[in-house]
Amino acid sequence: MNKYTKELGPGWITLVENDDHALCRLIYGDGQEIDCPEEESRLLQKGFQQIMEYWTGHRAIFTLPLAPGGGDFDREVWETVNRIPYGEHFTTETLLAALSLHDTEENRARVMKAVDDCPIPIFIPTHRVGDPEAEHDEYHYPGGEDVKGALMALEHPLD
Repeated sequence: MNKYTKELGPGWITLVENDDHALCRLIYGDGQEIDCPEEESRLLQKGFQQIMEYWTGHRAIFTLPLAPGGGDFDREVWETVNRIPYGEHFTTETLLAALSLHDTEENRARVMKAVDDCPIPIFIPTHRVGDPEAEHDEYHYPGGEDVKGALMALEHPLD
């Protein structure tokens, strides 16, 4: 397992790859809590390159191997989130419908916990989940609301 930290776009980002050569984690901040060697492998270089291309408006789709881990339900939620097109967003209700789940408190909580627990935000575009009209969003982006706002503004320049 390798990690590498760079200042990129909205701040410091650490990317982590697993032993199977797939991205398994993205951390905003210094990433010091990850105990693995700091080495910029080819995959991590490509990951940072693609984030930079995305951040500068030259990429809408990421093409890297991902291994976010999680349980079956988490992966189903993340796969659904990954299909949200660039420039669009899903409310909680939209995400529940896409997952063929009834809109109950229990299902909302399970789905939003999976979104919250996504270890590879940006690559799995969890910033596209939430209700931009709501005063308090149910989902808290791991990089903070400023980063989520910057990503949403990047994808919605005319809003």
